[in-house]
Amino acid sequence: MPAYREAENLAATVEDFLVTLEAAGHDHCVVVVDDGSPDATGEILDGLVVRYAGRVIGVRHRANRGYGAAVRTGIAAALEWTDLRLLLLTDSDGQFAAADLPVLLRFRSEERADAVTGFRRHRADSSARCLSGRLWTLLSRILLGIRSRDVDCAYKLLDRRVVEGLGLVGEAAAIDPEILAKIRRRDARVVEHPVDHRPRAHGRPTGASPWVVARSLLSLVHVYRILVRDGYAWRWARWMLHPRDRVLAGVTAAAVALSAAALAHHLRHGTVLAYNDAVSHLLIARRVVDSPTAGAAQLGGVWLPLPHLLALPFVWHDGLFHSGLGGTVVSMAAYAATVRYVYLIAVGAAAGAVSGGPVSGGAHAGPARGRAAGRGRAAGLAAAGLFALNTNVLYLQSTPMTELLLFACVAAAVHHLQAWCRTGRHARLALAAGATLLATLTRYEGWLLAAAGTLVVGYVAVRRWKSYARAEAHLAFFALLAFSGIAAWAVWGHVIFGDALCWYSGDYAKPSLWVTAGDANVGAPLTAARTYGLAVVHNLGYPTLLAAAAGLAGYLWRGRLRPAAVAPLVLLVFAPFFVYALDTGQRPLYVPEVQGAFYNVRFGLVMALAAAVFAGYLVSLVPDFHGCWPRVGAAAGVVATVLAVPGTATLAEPERWQGGPHRRGVIAAATWLRAHYDGGTLLMENYGNEEVAFRARIPIGRVVYEGSFRLWERALTDPAGSRVRWIYARTLRGAPDRTWQALRDNPRLTGYALLYRDATQRVYRLARAR
Repeated sequence: MPAYREAENLAATVEDFLVTLEAAGHDHCVVVVDDGSPDATGEILDGLVVRYAGRVIGVRHRANRGYGAAVRTGIAAALEWTDLRLLLLTDSDGQFAAADLPVLLRFRSEERADAVTGFRRHRADSSARCLSGRLWTLLSRILLGIRSRDVDCAYKLLDRRVVEGLGLVGEAAAIDPEILAKIRRRDARVVEHPVDHRPRAHGRPTGASPWVVARSLLSLVHVYRILVRDGYAWRWARWMLHPRDRVLAGVTAAAVALSAAALAHHLRHGTVLAYNDAVSHLLIARRVVDSPTAGAAQLGGVWLPLPHLLALPFVWHDGLFHSGLGGTVVSMAAYAATVRYVYLIAVGAAAGAVSGGPVSGGAHAGPARGRAAGRGRAAGLAAAGLFALNTNVLYLQSTPMTELLLFACVAAAVHHLQAWCRTGRHARLALAAGATLLATLTRYEGWLLAAAGTLVVGYVAVRRWKSYARAEAHLAFFALLAFSGIAAWAVWGHVIFGDALCWYSGDYAKPSLWVTAGDANVGAPLTAARTYGLAVVHNLGYPTLLAAAAGLAGYLWRGRLRPAAVAPLVLLVFAPFFVYALDTGQRPLYVPEVQGAFYNVRFGLVMALAAAVFAGYLVSLVPDFHGCWPRVGAAAGVVATVLAVPGTATLAEPERWQGGPHRRGVIAAATWLRAHYDGGTLLMENYGNEEVAFRARIPIGRVVYEGSFRLWERALTDPAGSRVRWIYARTLRGAPDRTWQALRDNPRLTGYALLYRDATQRVYRLARAR
């Protein structure tokens, strides 16, 4: 027990424990550390030592050294002067009862635990102390990686074996999280149990003083540094200080810098939200938490939910929402992750397929392994640079669009699948399946990834083990997780919309909404293939594609479809998929050479993953010439091919629409509505009018739209009776929205005054109050 200014509490607290332990028949000793108390704490302690000789040990600090030092002194005294097996760390202020100790002892025995840490059922402190305690626990959990629900609860029962030699240094309150962090790193079994907490009968706590708080925070940082130094802290911290692959660390740092620079550029030019779909993704995420019918159902049934779920922690903030950063931060993180995985895939492809597998042992194994590593890093550097510097990639990562999140999931799945193909480790297969699951919940291209990954798993399992039973087991293991997202999405559609295929056949999912009559791609596979091929060229450029084609030819020749080498080939499946989608009219895609304009040209950018990996592989085929400079030069040359990309096609598409007359009209209407809106509910269809809803800055919770459960249909029938004050309608000839279709001939609209009108839209306001 540390004791500081506890003259009024010390004797009662010590005697409570002595009586309880004696009654329970336990050998015991109470160690009290007087931390230089200026009151009578020391004299009372001396009296207890005399009165309970052999059962109370007193230790005195001449000057106050703080709570952490007192705990360290007490532990050292207990270990040195007793041979008791268990230590209870508690306080001398009387807020914890000795009656809880026998309960903890029984619980420890039942759980066979090395440590039992208490957590307070109901903390008997002021609200400020309770709040600061929660924040301290949260900070300690984040920084030190501990899982305790009540870090600074002074009731910890520890086996002396987990305490000996801990080398504690924490000052003030930092001693508690330090103990928990270090004993957990010793693989100790730690369990938690609730304890009672009583109000202070006498005295004032000292832990809330600004000096103690500041000292605790500084000490916690110091403890963290020591844990990192000694190998206790999180892997990412050790990786940052001592990365295994310094090239990968440099690639990651460069990717983060490029990401930030690209975002700054597009923020300055106002192109972060150039795509209508970017605005739509922000609106979907925001409506989950801010809508007349807020909740998970606002995720909808057409666009897959993962991008919107990941944006939820950010879009609730108005500044992040209206600037687009609430969704862009997800794309930026995905960009950095994709660059890392592209590097790793290329490294694995070069190090494995060129030599036909792992380097074998022998007298020359070391040099051979070194050459393979150098070859792999050169290939990885070229691949990462080729992907990271692509202007189309840099633009899309600066928007709330979903492509970069898909790329990250695909690259992660292929990397872990590649590792499983080489090692056969089930953990890698599970990670590949998990990444595939995330891809299937990001974009529908991820569903193709799941099918292709399953084929690879089956092929590798049959080739490696020559057993269909083992192949079946691996297929079930992979597919159960990889396809669970697709199954969940079908169940979601059935529960929310009554149609498991609403993502394909729903009102806002039908291809007829996008594919125009007479589309040159439909029913013309050669035209569809040419269109998609040109889209890939606009995204990547001919030099990149030529380098990738040469690298792919070399990869197939040297790898010969060995089980260890097939995983990167999954990246090629997206091209035939998109050609099929264009040919069957499932998706529209236009390029100037065929249709005269850009539309959905970003569909071709997914091939940047395969192009980067196989162009990087080409670097690994460069001979050594007794040095690494030829490969370095080849890597630089491959990366330089990104300069041949003919502009930023993914930006040219939305900029063309941004400069059109219809978009200017939309901005004018949104600006007028923003200036004149004076409160109340707005009725509008969201589909096709996303920019109006977003740029008018009307609170999302005041907008009734087609996703407002039960409110939408009632408002269309009787807007005034539904307390609708404002109505926005798109009256575009040939494409009027559902609001205008329902209300233009509705006599109930006569109660509204027409305040704004142009060639394509109208805004009404209720003329009289109801």
